Amino acid sequence: MPRYGKIYKIRPESIDEYQKAHKEMWPEMSRLIKDAGFKNYTIFAREDGTLFAYWEHDDLKKGFETMNSSTVRPKWEEYMNRFFVKSDPDLLGPEYEDLREVWHQD
Repeated sequence: MPRYGKIYKIRPESIDEYQKAHKEMWPEMSRLIKDAGFKNYTIFAREDGTLFAYWEHDDLKKGFETMNSSTVRPKWEEYMNRFFVKSDPDLLGPEYEDLREVWHQD
């Protein structure tokens, strides 16, 4: 199954609150992630607010079509928007940097 990684930034002082928001993720958002086919979705944090997101997906284009057609995702991103560090304040959600896989071992 294809693997994906992205990095983005949150305000360093908000890491605990960001983690709490995910522990209390809305059930409809959690369901959407699963229904959209995302597997092994994991987010790691550095103390400087850099986040690394990892997931696996069989058809990422289709998964994002499902996510983007939902009314839940923009509400979740608006709720979470307070955490993100970004250069474009009009952007809803984080500014991601896609990472290229360079090695993997099962």
